Amino acid sequence: MTTATIQPHALLDIPKAFRPPEGPPFVVLAGARGLGRSTVLRELCAAYRGRSPVALIDGEETRFDRPPPGRPPASWSPAYEALTVVAEQLAEPLGGAGRITFPRLACGLLAVAAGGWGDRGLSRVCAEAERVLLLSDTGGWLAGRWVGRTVARLVSSLSDQGPVVEAIVETALEAFSEGMSSSHRRLRRGAVWYRDHPHAAGNPKLGMVLLSRHFHAGGDARTHAEHHLVRALLADLDDAYAGVAGVVPRPQRGGRPVVLLDNVQEAAGRRLMESVLRARADGRADQVAFFAGLRGQGHPALRNAARRTLAEATRGTDWTPGGTPSSHALLVSLPPFSPDDTRQAVEAACPGQSVPPALPFAVHRLTGGNPLGTALLAASAGRNLARGLGTPADLLLAEDTGRRAYETVLDRLLPDEDHLDELAVLSLAHDHASAVVLAESQLPVGFGESGVRALSSRLAAQGHAPAPDHFVSDPFLRALLLLHLRHGHTAGSGRPAWREAHRALAAHYGGAHPLHRAHHELALGNADFAVSHLRETLPALDLREWLAALTFITSAPHHSSDDHRAAIAVGRTDASHRPPPGTDPGLHLCVRRALHATWYEADPLTPPAPEVTARLQRDLGRLGPGASHPWAR
Repeated sequence: MTTATIQPHALLDIPKAFRPPEGPPFVVLAGARGLGRSTVLRELCAAYRGRSPVALIDGEETRFDRPPPGRPPASWSPAYEALTVVAEQLAEPLGGAGRITFPRLACGLLAVAAGGWGDRGLSRVCAEAERVLLLSDTGGWLAGRWVGRTVARLVSSLSDQGPVVEAIVETALEAFSEGMSSSHRRLRRGAVWYRDHPHAAGNPKLGMVLLSRHFHAGGDARTHAEHHLVRALLADLDDAYAGVAGVVPRPQRGGRPVVLLDNVQEAAGRRLMESVLRARADGRADQVAFFAGLRGQGHPALRNAARRTLAEATRGTDWTPGGTPSSHALLVSLPPFSPDDTRQAVEAACPGQSVPPALPFAVHRLTGGNPLGTALLAASAGRNLARGLGTPADLLLAEDTGRRAYETVLDRLLPDEDHLDELAVLSLAHDHASAVVLAESQLPVGFGESGVRALSSRLAAQGHAPAPDHFVSDPFLRALLLLHLRHGHTAGSGRPAWREAHRALAAHYGGAHPLHRAHHELALGNADFAVSHLRETLPALDLREWLAALTFITSAPHHSSDDHRAAIAVGRTDASHRPPPGTDPGLHLCVRRALHATWYEADPLTPPAPEVTARLQRDLGRLGPGASHPWAR
């Protein structure tokens, strides 16, 4: 995804376009892997760095997986780390307004961290305290001196009697009160904020101690503590921008803060998002522009979010949040590449080379405009056009550093998938029942229905929920999996896995479901059953129903290394083919040609052929209503 396709400025205009009294929406860019969410967030970050305070985190980063070495899990969480990282990035100096400081957040983080200092690990304690305290500093040569002195006082309190959290908090409050620097004054004000903590009764020390205890208790108590830490961050940002409204004289800060949370379905970003949404639902307005990237089309934490296309969101269509936290979010779907975008991507990857005119269209048809797939196919074209490889199938099967290109694309779309062979077999399934048939007949013993459900859940988590007639909903991903099935492995019998799987489904559907049986017979190279079914149902079905049946049957994958579909489609084999006895030869041949032409034209790995398209149009015209059996002439 490039800025030529989605301008970062257009995305940042979304919060401005929606200005209800409740404040701007929390914008969530949703979709499956490969649609460019991460790229867009990075481009947003680059576009506004140096112009507005901006922070970008990725919930899948390993630093959010577990506490640092030596840090007790009870005093750490992914949200704690995410808040710290966001504040550190937002605090970077920007123009004459200087650094943003976070005294409220620093006090809260310090109280939480102090709950894990009972082991007296002095070097770790010093590092953790220094990192937190620096969030309240404006920078400069004095920072190290006052931080060092304050940390020394905190460390000295570790030997005192009584609970370590209370001792640390009390020592911190004393240090803040006695210090004369501007950082100490800010921290004093930050600590006072905690007097409003629930059940603190106006006592800042008790508020900070309760925050720490709730965090360490885990469960719902920790969730409430994290909500309070997020509100501390937002309150610090409000204070930093108060000068714009004339509340506190200070150099005006440019732009609003921008916080970008990639892979928000993971714990780090999700907990921040939930806390911000809850704060906004509770009437705590802020002016932060939040953007998140969500893998998938939705999430339980966003069940009441409004949905908009990118075009609708940038135009500012009506939106008013409801009474639930998730209603303050706006789920925005990113558009796929257009045909022009795809052409530009392919041409840019092939400088100085002659790109076949039909290739960009074929790539776009195969990928559906998936930016990742487009980029990887374009890169393969750049490497292989000079070798005469100019179809999507050629480009996906071409090797680079010992691996076929389609394997690289699969690795990117389904990373860390350890059941790729099983998923390739199940990609032939139409629903849960047919997937179970394949699992029980083609996959290892014990995989069964539970394995089918597990793979279905993993696909849904990647943004690929099952669709009608397809266990794997995304056509591009399904095409890649079918290539893996065709070229990747064999069944236990030693015969090709794809053949055994199609046989199993053809037998499963039998005579009760002729369309599905015809689909799998055709994939096996047996077109007679499909031709017979279509020929016999033509008089009885509405033309639209008949065409829908033709389309479904011919969505079957083509596995054979010999491709005679185009030759059959244009009539080159009519003279040598013998229609079944008792059938109208003209009608039979016309249906046979239409079947193979549609099968050929619908194949995403094969570029359309003009002569096949033209003959298909003629034959469909002859089969349509009002035609006086022209095949008999």
